[in-house]
Amino acid sequence: MGSIEELDIHGLSLEHIAKLAQDCIQRHPVIVLGSGASVPHRIRGMQALANGLQEGIVPEGIEEVEAWKLIKEALESGSGLEEALQATPAPPNLVQKIVNLTWAEISSDDLSVLMRVVSDTEHLPLSELYRGLFRSANDTIDVVTPNYDRIAEYAADLAGFVHATGFTPGIIRQREGAEPVYIWRGKHKARTVRIWKVHGSLDWFQTEEGIVVSLPLSNTLPTRHLPSIVTPGVSKYERTHEEPFRSAIQGADVALSSASAFLCIGYGFRDAHIEPKLVERCRQKNVPIVILARTLTDQAREFLGRNAGSSYLALESYQGGTRAFSADAPAGTTIPDQDLWSFPIFNQIVF
Repeated sequence: MGSIEELDIHGLSLEHIAKLAQDCIQRHPVIVLGSGASVPHRIRGMQALANGLQEGIVPEGIEEVEAWKLIKEALESGSGLEEALQATPAPPNLVQKIVNLTWAEISSDDLSVLMRVVSDTEHLPLSELYRGLFRSANDTIDVVTPNYDRIAEYAADLAGFVHATGFTPGIIRQREGAEPVYIWRGKHKARTVRIWKVHGSLDWFQTEEGIVVSLPLSNTLPTRHLPSIVTPGVSKYERTHEEPFRSAIQGADVALSSASAFLCIGYGFRDAHIEPKLVERCRQKNVPIVILARTLTDQAREFLGRNAGSSYLALESYQGGTRAFSADAPAGTTIPDQDLWSFPIFNQIVF
């Protein structure tokens, strides 16, 4: 197999692909992580989560039973989890059951990732990306994600950088409030990965008094606390007007609106709290954007066709190789036998 410089694939050379990717990285992009960035680490996706909910939810009372029956029928007929939950308004107690079980299932997966990482049996390519981006004068990386898991946090710790999610440092973490907390190393501000978790996090919990705290690495729900995560369903967008989601979304908006480039990893372009800012920035300012995906969603393809500007690169898995899309090859070019779309290989290309 030839090198990147040697291979030329019908007008879209690997050298050109590498140049587009490197140009994005050199601009210190905002990183957008979707569920596709977590699935390789065995964090269950929507279908696995739907299966777990069907097996684990036990509705109580006529209202819950009737609502859950409609949701299960939608799932069994082929609807996706989000579609099924949005189609049927669920009573509050059923919503809470869904939230609690969602938290339990993903938390179990997440803690398993941590154990594999610290025992050096699993690699986090996100750590390599952080290290590469911090080979510069920049002291902050912005990550925007709807994911609940803590892979972005683990990757920062593993790479030796501070991470911040809107809470103070410590074991029982309080909200930062209006003024963000900075950590200093000697006379310099520590390099920090600031993670904007627009749908909440596995370690965010709300007390009975409505106070939200962060309790890292809980493997069971603390007594008299509820998970602060936004699950699919009709109440999804109502919850995001509450704290701490509102502050996370506002912080994400600032990061996205001022980005000089974007790197989207496993992101499906389906989230109303993220995609509009990507569209606005790419269409108005034509900032570079790189998209890595096992399979581009229909929404991602629509974004490329209508809103990505002229400085884009999208890479997806295709027949044992990679399918690449750019302004020079909007219909796509096939690169055989090279997994350019995969996160570890992408890191090799740009660093």
